[in-house]
Amino acid sequence: MKRFLLLILMVLFSVVWAQSSLPDDARFDTPVSLVTQSEGELLQAMIESLALSVGLTPIADGVPEQIVNLRIEEPKPFRQLWDILLQRYNLDFALLENDVIVVGSSANVAEFKPQPVAEPNTTEPVVQEFYRIQEGIDVEQIAELIRRIVPDVVIEALPGLQSVLVRGSQAQQNQVALIVKQYNPIVDQINRELRVYPLSNASAEELATVLQGSGVLAQAASAANAADPNAADNAQAADNAAGAAATNVFTIVADKGSNSLIVNAPADIHSRIAELITQLDVPRQQVNVQLRIQEITSEQAARLGINLTTALGNFAVNLLEGGLKFIFDAQQSVSGLNIGAVLDTLERQGLSRKVDDTNITVLNNEQANLKSGGRVEIQFQGADGSVGFRTLEYGVIVSMTPRITNDGRVIVSVEAEISDLLTPFSEGEIPNRVDFSERKTSSTVTLAPGQTVVLGGLFQNSFSQTTTGVPVLSTIPFIGNLFSQTDIQDKDTELLLIITADIIE
Repeated sequence: MKRFLLLILMVLFSVVWAQSSLPDDARFDTPVSLVTQSEGELLQAMIESLALSVGLTPIADGVPEQIVNLRIEEPKPFRQLWDILLQRYNLDFALLENDVIVVGSSANVAEFKPQPVAEPNTTEPVVQEFYRIQEGIDVEQIAELIRRIVPDVVIEALPGLQSVLVRGSQAQQNQVALIVKQYNPIVDQINRELRVYPLSNASAEELATVLQGSGVLAQAASAANAADPNAADNAQAADNAAGAAATNVFTIVADKGSNSLIVNAPADIHSRIAELITQLDVPRQQVNVQLRIQEITSEQAARLGINLTTALGNFAVNLLEGGLKFIFDAQQSVSGLNIGAVLDTLERQGLSRKVDDTNITVLNNEQANLKSGGRVEIQFQGADGSVGFRTLEYGVIVSMTPRITNDGRVIVSVEAEISDLLTPFSEGEIPNRVDFSERKTSSTVTLAPGQTVVLGGLFQNSFSQTTTGVPVLSTIPFIGNLFSQTDIQDKDTELLLIITADIIE
């Protein structure tokens, strides 16, 4: 029963040990005297009384039932009397937390003392190595994993240093290093090389993004986390470590200034990256896009459409969401009508107006932006009374993105906006309200090189009334109309977008 109670106390109190004597505590230096009765006292009672004198709670286990006589009347330090008494009767003690002290034979007290750390069971020289563990990985988990696989080594987890300390033979250290490499893919444990790849055509920032998502990263992480056949029971530890593998095996940084890629990776990954860069860093084709925006009266547009659909074989007509589209291939027409010449003729006759005529060359799959017009600032008052300004742009704003297909055609995405300022104001004036006329269109068309597309369907109606007359007489009531004339103009116009795309070889 007593042994059972002692085991319970061992669970309740973690052991705090003095090596061969009592710990450094002032109360153990308190002077005490020890005098027994003339007939003597039991050794156990004497030890318990002595322990109680300095505030300890004694538990005797295996103390001999022996009568002793002592007479130490002059006070001596408790520490001195305690050591003499236990050495005299070949006793040992274990000091637990909460001032509990177990006294008895060495065999009985031994179970309350921590077992000394065993040295590695090997005749080979003992080697001590530190292993740095990747941030984010549990050091205790890695240490426990090593204990399971290599039980004969001495290992200590150092969470504060994010490391483990291992003592063992060189063969055991090699085994530990293999485990650490498999389950803890730290940068220093992988033989990585730092290389710079200058680019001639591709953008370093864009290519870095492509390479990071190309699967090379996953391939490198998979290679770094190859499973250990002796560690099947530790799959969970491997899964926890694998999350940090990818970013440590392969890193890539884009240097915008030199348009280069700085890659830190193992040699086999470098070979794959170099192969991908060779395939991706190629000259990009360019596309020349000609855009003409022409305003034409609806009557002439209708006539032009009729002529195009009935008289010319080089035009194809179909209906798109942006309006009516005409396709004209100038390369196949030697004597046929040139759409540019037709529009120029109408413009000279005052039947059309050229709004914009642009010729721009842009890289394949890049956006080109064109703007011709102006801007105006309007003033507004906020809810808190503060005055703010907003900038509005007007005129012709066009954005185009050409893309060359594998079969040599050109897909052009175009967005056009034409706006006019309707609110008149004098120079220096900041209006509170500005009115615009605005027309927008967007479309995507596919052209063969040199082919022309005409986009229409942007209609506008304008109404104007002008009165002229003889001064003074035209203002006389009733008869003034006899000396004046009123001109009313109701004009319907349509905007045409003429796009031609050529691939520059």
